[in-house]
Amino acid sequence: MPLPSPPASIHANFSAMNAKELRLAQEEIWEWISAAESASYDDAPDDDVLDMAREALNEVIAERRALHGDETAPRGG
Repeated sequence: MPLPSPPASIHANFSAMNAKELRLAQEEIWEWISAAESASYDDAPDDDVLDMAREALNEVIAERRALHGDETAPRGG
């Protein structure tokens, strides 16, 4: 079965997303990467497309870390 196109979320503005949107984007991108890495040679995406998805996943993870880091920062002085 041919691999579907990468999710549109790889082109999203992650810094504008809330925690739930980031989590859903991470899950969607991770599932696609996992399927792409498991695809047969004939069905696998070009390396450039897979690299773009991996970069997007890294951006999502970094944004989630930053968001959660802001939540746990001490308040006040």
